[in-house]
Amino acid sequence: MGNALSVAVRPVRRRSERSAFLNLPWKLYSRDPLWVPPLKASMRALLDVEHHPFYQGGEGAEAEFFLAWEGRDPIGRVAAIENHAFNSFQGEKVVHFGFFECVERHDVARALISAVESWAKARGINRILGPFNPSTNYECGLLVDGFNRPPVIMMTYNPAYYVSLFEKAGLKKAKDLLAYISKVEDQSLSRLERLAERTRKRHPELETRGADLSHFEGELEAFKAIYNQAWERNWGFVPMNEGEIQAMARELRPSLAPELLRFAFIDGEPAGFILALPDWNPVLKDLGGVPWRHPIRTIRHLLRTRPTDLEGLRLITMGVREEFRMRGIEGVL
Repeated sequence: MGNALSVAVRPVRRRSERSAFLNLPWKLYSRDPLWVPPLKASMRALLDVEHHPFYQGGEGAEAEFFLAWEGRDPIGRVAAIENHAFNSFQGEKVVHFGFFECVERHDVARALISAVESWAKARGINRILGPFNPSTNYECGLLVDGFNRPPVIMMTYNPAYYVSLFEKAGLKKAKDLLAYISKVEDQSLSRLERLAERTRKRHPELETRGADLSHFEGELEAFKAIYNQAWERNWGFVPMNEGEIQAMARELRPSLAPELLRFAFIDGEPAGFILALPDWNPVLKDLGGVPWRHPIRTIRHLLRTRPTDLEGLRLITMGVREEFRMRGIEGVL
């Protein structure tokens, strides 16, 4: 287990410490065949409290990043996040924690969680909740089951021992977040098509279509009109601000297949949408998180890999505005 006195947890201050925070997963997961490295550029942007729109210069959220050290070796990390937008919207008073990574040592995990708790108490807050990386609009949750397969795109992944680390650190489950694996079979597809056809006959005012990425800004407006309203009563939800939606749209655009972002309109008014992404994780794994370090692989994927070459889809989100529910729109989408 090691000696707790040998562990020092300090806030990240220097550029070298920010680099150590960013790069720690590559050290911890180097021998894990299932881990899929994130794109470092995307992760670096998400951790940039001065420029990423999630933080809104401190008005949307404030964060402190901590590293656990043993001598000169980083062995754990965590972020403490006071999400002002979340607390205001949900009527809560809580500090979130996220971006947690740790060696298999309970004393290190406890020290990291204690750093978050101390940071929260200094702000007059006595409750922490996580992991949020950094909110439910991004990757969130701790993997507690399903360690026999690699993660799909934009899903969290962690070693099985993290469950014990969290429990021994005094944390308890707040909510079950479930992900389902579903094969597309002829029988289930035919049933959905029959249901969808009945819905279309009952509601001739319903129109559905795929995204037109040549009019990207207009499609983004339709997305915004639906998203924050359709999800507002979900557990842990916080509306995305304008900058966040723009930033996420720019990041997702290269991986979008237009027919997999589908909109529903009732008499021309945006009513619902569904968003699925091809599972690009096998490609991301091949690139190791840093495409420029693998130029030949990167060029090969840019030239040859198409969404239809990939084996799976991840249905990321679906939402229907409350006034348009109970009409079967979800089945049509």
